[in-house]
Amino acid sequence: MVMVVALVCGALISVPLLALLGARLTSNQFVRETEQSLINQAAIYAKLFAASFEELDGPLIGTPLSEERAAHWNANLHPARARLNVRSIRVLPPRPDGAPVDEPVEPRYASIRPQLIQVARDARKTTLAGVVFLDADGRDASGEGPVSFASLPEVQAALNGEIGAVLRARGDDYDPHPFSSLSRDTGYRIFLTYPVISQDRVVGVIYLSRTPLNLGKFLFQERFALVTMLISTLVGAALIGFLLFRLISRPIYALRDHSHAVALGQAPSSMSQAHYGIRELAELGESVSTMANALSQRSREISTYTDHVTHELKSPVTAIIGAAELLEDDAVDPVNRDKLLKNINAEARRMNLLLGRLREMTRVRSAPHDGPGMLTNMLPEIEGLAVRVTKGSDETVPLSEQHGQMILDHMAQNARGHGADQMQVSFEGGVLKVLDNGDGIPEGNIERVSEPFFTTRRDDGGTGMGLAIVSAILESYGTSLVCVPNDGGALFEIRFAHP
Repeated sequence: MVMVVALVCGALISVPLLALLGARLTSNQFVRETEQSLINQAAIYAKLFAASFEELDGPLIGTPLSEERAAHWNANLHPARARLNVRSIRVLPPRPDGAPVDEPVEPRYASIRPQLIQVARDARKTTLAGVVFLDADGRDASGEGPVSFASLPEVQAALNGEIGAVLRARGDDYDPHPFSSLSRDTGYRIFLTYPVISQDRVVGVIYLSRTPLNLGKFLFQERFALVTMLISTLVGAALIGFLLFRLISRPIYALRDHSHAVALGQAPSSMSQAHYGIRELAELGESVSTMANALSQRSREISTYTDHVTHELKSPVTAIIGAAELLEDDAVDPVNRDKLLKNINAEARRMNLLLGRLREMTRVRSAPHDGPGMLTNMLPEIEGLAVRVTKGSDETVPLSEQHGQMILDHMAQNARGHGADQMQVSFEGGVLKVLDNGDGIPEGNIERVSEPFFTTRRDDGGTGMGLAIVSAILESYGTSLVCVPNDGGALFEIRFAHP
């Protein structure tokens, strides 16, 4: 239980963390896409800047590239990839205004600046990116006077021949706090610098900025798809919940109630018509139903046997107690004493026989169902009774040889007890027939011959358990003992479903 609670608590805690991680990953992707777009734009601006600058005559200016940077920019392909990562970098304060400088910019910059600014204004209608064109010293002359951005780290990177990119907060309300890394979304802009290369020198810098797409804007743009996905998710969740309840929860609750009723000793209704949902639960339900029926039947049998045993043992116990009380009297003559002792012995033997039959009844239920067995190996040997097979001597009977011997032995004892000296056994067409030449069974007793403790020879020591044991064995094989009316002797049939 503790583990389940811990898992549930862990799942509840992980939900907001996973949502936060998803938001962070989404924001990072938006930043990367915006940065890559700015790099692509800057490459075009830089090429236009360099081509326009090289058309004008003038001295060499700008910072020379290192050998490594020169080799990079002179290569046939020098792709640039976005590198910003909102999870690991710090958002810088808003970009400061440029520092005023007294020295004027080189005349060539003043010559090409109007054309570049016009191109940038036209492109901004589509790209929405701000563009500033800086000279080789990181100065901008687009205002009333030249200002320098050379102190900014991203501009320094471009002046050294590299691409610089940073995140800067928007507006003047920048106030860093411990949770700024969690709350960053639309509160920053991407500032990117791209070097303008001419004759292996940095002759200028393209300085771009843009606000990346945020999660809120993205969700608004995809609102129809999100609504469709949400509806589909809710419908799917409801369908899954219904199926779980229909196919698993309700059948499990029904099995629980059914098992509880069995545990209380009640007789629940059969579950054969219940909806189990899935095959595994259906098999479990059938097993529980079979177990319940078996337990219920066993309980009824135990109750019946208890009543019969109590009744059957009462007479010999009463006789033994009475005889014992009489033997306590010293005045009993030897003849009566011998009679009383013989009565005690006879009643004790009857009790022992009765208890032995009860033990046998219990044992036959747990005996293994091996088989089939040869009919000739099942024939009993009873003194004074000739047993022979009339049909099917080479046949196998769908009984284990142990059970077959017990069945025919009890039937032979029953036949001998009713005056028979011959018993015929035949097996044909899946029917085992047993016929004797004894006194037969009155028609009124045919339906009761298999009842436990029913006997017409109680005075001769009959227990009424022989044919009851036979019926118990056959019941475990899914068949029964049938007494067929017959004029000469008793005739029994056992019909097997699969001959």
